[in-house]
Amino acid sequence: MNIFIPQDKEVILNKKSLFVILKPFFQNGKWVNNNSYYSWDLNGINIVTDLKKSDVLFIPMPINYYHENKMIYLIKKYNEYCEKFKITGFGIISGDFGMEFPEFNDIVYFRMSGFRSSLSLKNQGFPASLSDQYKKIYETDEILIREKSLAPRIGFCGHATSNKFVYIKQSFNFFFENIKRFFQNPFRKDYEPLFQSGLKRFNILKNIENNKNLHTNFIYREKYRAGFKNLDEKKRTTIEYYDNILSSDYIICIRGTGNFSIRLYETLMMGRIPIFIDTDCLLPFTDKINWEKHIIQINWSDINNLPQIILNFHNNISDSNFKKQQKKNRELWLEKLNPSWLLQNILHFRN
Repeated sequence: MNIFIPQDKEVILNKKSLFVILKPFFQNGKWVNNNSYYSWDLNGINIVTDLKKSDVLFIPMPINYYHENKMIYLIKKYNEYCEKFKITGFGIISGDFGMEFPEFNDIVYFRMSGFRSSLSLKNQGFPASLSDQYKKIYETDEILIREKSLAPRIGFCGHATSNKFVYIKQSFNFFFENIKRFFQNPFRKDYEPLFQSGLKRFNILKNIENNKNLHTNFIYREKYRAGFKNLDEKKRTTIEYYDNILSSDYIICIRGTGNFSIRLYETLMMGRIPIFIDTDCLLPFTDKINWEKHIIQINWSDINNLPQIILNFHNNISDSNFKKQQKKNRELWLEKLNPSWLLQNILHFRN
């Protein structure tokens, strides 16, 4: 597969902000075909400078960058390239808040944020890009399988609090985000709905704790990542986080500031079963992944019934299938929920 990456002088490339699947091709400020630092499968993938020879076009920086710097005209130009040479262009939308951007016939956007019901098919879900913590922390490739117990053990480690200051702060963040959008265009339709994730998570966890048939393994944090102040604290809280996942059967996965859950992918990576609370989220690769086989998906409208839904699932899954699902979740993350897989299969996402 030959890929074309536009190189416009107006665009200042920043490796940290690049569309993640392009990072193996960027070295010392230049696009290269070989980068030994990355262990991705890059077989058969080449960068070309001639559009006539390309199979796909990649927009190097997030679409947000072009919008903020008044360069949407470049996206329009890339779409014209795609139309002329009958190829598809791909870009990434970054950030917590789910902004909508101008769409074009031959450009597909990948994104984590946003609300599924309000987005067109030009927007596709994208997984969190994670390093393998099984290898990094526990120094093993072998998944640690949990036996099925009589009562399910539910885990969560993260920001969940009834602190009024946090509630007010989160409310103001949404307010100012919407004020900013209003002054950009008062008639826009993508205002961000208020969602105080700290309090909502707190209430959900307390509801689960009140059910005597469930075992809980909750670590409540007043601040994101426990407000770590140095590398030692960051390492300690990271280990606590993944230990919490490994010592649980199921993990509560619910959105934070943005309408997506990175915890969902971290749970799959560790071979545990996510309890994914769906707040109109955009899951990735839905035509390639049967998500029902990997997660317990709860609609927000059913949130009050969450403890019973968990119990029903746990009581109805056999011991062998409980173990198999842990393995399959780890395999899913290894095989499909990574940028390398998307890069090799990008042509399946053409218009």
